[in-house]
Amino acid sequence: MFRVVLLILSAVAFTAHADYPTSFSNAKSKAEKKVYFDRGTTFYCGCDYVFDDIEDRDGDGNKHETMIYPEACGYEARNPITKSGKVNARISRIEWEHVVTAFVIGGHLDEWKNKENYPQCQKSDGKYISGRDCAYKLNPAFKKAHDDMHNLVPAVGELNGDRSNYAFAVIQGEQRNYGQCDFEIDFDKDVAEPPDGVKGNIARIYFYMIQTHGAQIPSEELTMYLYWDKLDPVDDWECLRNKRIHEEQGQGNHFVSQQCDIR
Repeated sequence: MFRVVLLILSAVAFTAHADYPTSFSNAKSKAEKKVYFDRGTTFYCGCDYVFDDIEDRDGDGNKHETMIYPEACGYEARNPITKSGKVNARISRIEWEHVVTAFVIGGHLDEWKNKENYPQCQKSDGKYISGRDCAYKLNPAFKKAHDDMHNLVPAVGELNGDRSNYAFAVIQGEQRNYGQCDFEIDFDKDVAEPPDGVKGNIARIYFYMIQTHGAQIPSEELTMYLYWDKLDPVDDWECLRNKRIHEEQGQGNHFVSQQCDIR
């Protein structure tokens, strides 16, 4: 186990491919058109979705938005109505979630913590953009990590918002707030637990982000991911996803590919 941990923690040189995403918007577009174009299933809940709601199932007139079909997965919204009394738009759309949160990747950066020290992050009205946006604007390494498609998965918007910057953990009690979707959040302890069927996927993404982009997590969390990696081995889709991202970015997740090669 110690050899594995040392391997994971050893950073590797990263050179962006010529077709590497040029922005977060570009990364999401590439993920949709080059990776998930034939895989309309959300990551955590396993809900069917379409990228373009050409049937206008919600009747809002927008036929170019993602639309989640919760019938098969049994997803139920925790907050179907916002505090302002409007329908919560995030319950019916997918959002590209960072499995390793942006805060873990860049929350330690000075550009994030002390944005007021950077005139480039000041707006014309004298206010400052967010620390995250400031880091994205000024720190090339953070920008590359932020836009890495290996770390992006399609998730129900509400889950993406509720998880926020929370770490993953095992939550006792299994209280569910999203119907049959096996995704729990402990808002008192700021942690979330995903379904067993994607725990290995999450672990291998964390290993990759630690090694490739220098993400840092507590040792006990890393130990949990080593267990999750064994609990949930790669499947055909994870192998295909890795292959497609490799073709687009010029770099695969070898924690995935090494298991795909011996299956």
